[in-house]
Amino acid sequence: MTDHSRIRDLVQSFEDAFNAHDPVALGDHFADDSLWTNAAGKRMRGRGAVVEFGREVLPKLADAYARYEVVDLLEIGPDVVAAHVAQRPVDAGGKPTDAPGASAVYVFARQGDDWRIVVGQNTIAAA
Repeated sequence: MTDHSRIRDLVQSFEDAFNAHDPVALGDHFADDSLWTNAAGKRMRGRGAVVEFGREVLPKLADAYARYEVVDLLEIGPDVVAAHVAQRPVDAGGKPTDAPGASAVYVFARQGDDWRIVVGQNTIAAA
């Protein structure tokens, strides 16, 4: 059985990277050969594409912050876990805003001693 606290820690680290607007730290959560579709529907293949996208977009989101909450975890296999994550927009002080939130599913796979996102889908959630 997988230690789910490790997955929760990774989701928290992913939130921290987003809120720091750090494209490299954000990309570090993805496997080299990952698939990710963001909330705007842009599909990316590989960590490098995520970092490149982050370098382009994160400066435009300098006033955007979010809180990520793990809603559910599903162990697919001994080295693969899916996480359903609710993303709620907040201001720089952590106060919720009226901006639309998102719902994401990230599939984490163990790679050596580390876990990385191998597949992710993010969707704008209706208020």
